[in-house]
Amino acid sequence: MTWNPFSRNKSLGAPRVAPRVTVRTSMSWPLRLVLAFLFAMVAAAAGVAIYEFGRNIGGPDRRELLAEVDRLSGELREVSAERDRNAAQAAALESELKVQKAAQDQLMQQVNGLEAEQNRLQGDLSFFESLLPAGKGDKGVVIRSFRVQPDPETSQMHYRLLVQQSGKPEKDFAGAVQLRVNFTQNGRGFTLDVPDPNAGAEASQGLQLLFRHYQRIEGGFSLPAGALARSVQVRVISGGEVQLQQTFNL
Repeated sequence: MTWNPFSRNKSLGAPRVAPRVTVRTSMSWPLRLVLAFLFAMVAAAAGVAIYEFGRNIGGPDRRELLAEVDRLSGELREVSAERDRNAAQAAALESELKVQKAAQDQLMQQVNGLEAEQNRLQGDLSFFESLLPAGKGDKGVVIRSFRVQPDPETSQMHYRLLVQQSGKPEKDFAGAVQLRVNFTQNGRGFTLDVPDPNAGAEASQGLQLLFRHYQRIEGGFSLPAGALARSVQVRVISGGEVQLQQTFNL
């Protein structure tokens, strides 16, 4: 009868199992050190390769970035210096323009002052020339001068009138002056009375006459927009009668 280890033995119960056996190969320490060194070298090479690959993908390294920063900083300093130079030149030119503008304004003020002085002297000359003795044929009140010109300050027509008693007057002359201005507007002729008859007594205060030898009267009147003065008729009235009437063309 042959014995089978895997057959059941009714008297012993469960079958028996053979034990497991593990086979290990022994390795010397020098060989293990060589393998560890080779593994470390392979790992280091892989790390360097990964670093170079990442640097190529990620961009320049720190040294390149520092060099670029230095270059840009230098360019910024040059641009800032150029800006400062241009700003200084602009400030110098602006100061020079201010000086020239101040000198020009001063010269214009002097020119205006000289023109005003010239006009004043011309007026005084005309006035004193008008004070010369009247001709032998003149009697009573005479108009020695009358002038009308635009007033740039008031946009009005400014007039000057000088009346005189000829000869050797023995009493004062009392009266008033009336002006009748003839002007055209849009091709049509019109007249303007100065003072306005409907303005009352206050409007004629500046045109009252009371003098022994001579009296100067100055005033102004306004014309409608676009009007052009053609002539002025000057009347000297005393006692309700016209003592003198003369027309001056403009």
